[in-house]
Amino acid sequence: MKRRSAPRSSAPPRDRIQKVLAGRGVGSRRQVEAWIVAGRITVNGKLARPGQAVGERDDVRLDGRRLRLDAATRVDHRGLLYHRPAREEIRGTAGSEGRSSLERLPKAAGRRWIPISPLAANDAGLEFFVTDGALAAALTRRGQAMPSEYSVRLRGDFDDSRIEAVMAGIAGTEFEGKLTGILPAGGEGTNRWVNVTCVGLRPRDLKGIFERNGFEPNRVMRTRVGPIAMDRALARGRSRAMTEEELDALRELAASQPAPAVQAADSRKSSR
Repeated sequence: MKRRSAPRSSAPPRDRIQKVLAGRGVGSRRQVEAWIVAGRITVNGKLARPGQAVGERDDVRLDGRRLRLDAATRVDHRGLLYHRPAREEIRGTAGSEGRSSLERLPKAAGRRWIPISPLAANDAGLEFFVTDGALAAALTRRGQAMPSEYSVRLRGDFDDSRIEAVMAGIAGTEFEGKLTGILPAGGEGTNRWVNVTCVGLRPRDLKGIFERNGFEPNRVMRTRVGPIAMDRALARGRSRAMTEEELDALRELAASQPAPAVQAADSRKSSR
C-alpha cells in the first residue's frame, strides 16, 4: 500500500519590511525606510534593504534590539475622514435630534472610532477619526498646535488689498493663535470665498477676526487638519477610509515637535 506523504506546513506570510514594522506600531513607513538607509535595522544579522520581505521567523533588529513580528503583535489600525454637517453632534445626547456623527460612521470591526480635534457643535467641515488610542492621545496632546485650513464665505467686498490688514489685525487681540495665510477663492454677488490657513484658531475666532475688519462671515468650513485634507467630492454626511499614506503622515505629525511659534504661544498661555 502506497504511503501518503504528510502535508507540508504552509510558510508564514512575508511582506515588505516597511509595511510589517508599521503594522506592528514600530514606526511609520517613512520612518522605517529612513532607519534602513541609516543602517539601524538588520535582518538575520545583515543590514536591511528597503522593500525587503520579512516574516515572523526572521530576526529583525532596530539598533540591536530584536523586534517581535509574531501575529499577536500585528494591529491593523484604521482611520476615517468625515464631512460633518453644521449642528450635527459628534456623540448623540438625550433629546438630540437626528443621528450623531459617530452613528453615521461605518463599524470599526470590534474597535471604536476616536475623534481628533473635533469641531464645535455648530461648525462644519472635516472631521477625522482613528482606532489607534496611542496615536489619538499623541495628536490630542498637540491640540491647537496642529495647522488647519478653512473655507470662509464673507459678505462684503474682499480682495487682495484687504489681506494685509486682516493678517495684521490679530496682533494684540485675545485670540490665542495666528493666521498664516489668506487667499481669495472667488464668489458671486455680495459673497466672497477665502481660504484661510492658521494655527491655534477655531471657526469662532476666524469669525471674530473678519468681523473686526468690517466683514460678515456667514459660513466657515474646515477643509484641512495637519496633513489631512478633505476631498472636494466628499459630500456632507459621508465618510471615506484613510489611506496608509495618510495614516503614516499622522504618525509622523504625532512624533514631531510643535513649531517654535506655537510653543511660544503655548508658554504665554500657561504663564497667565
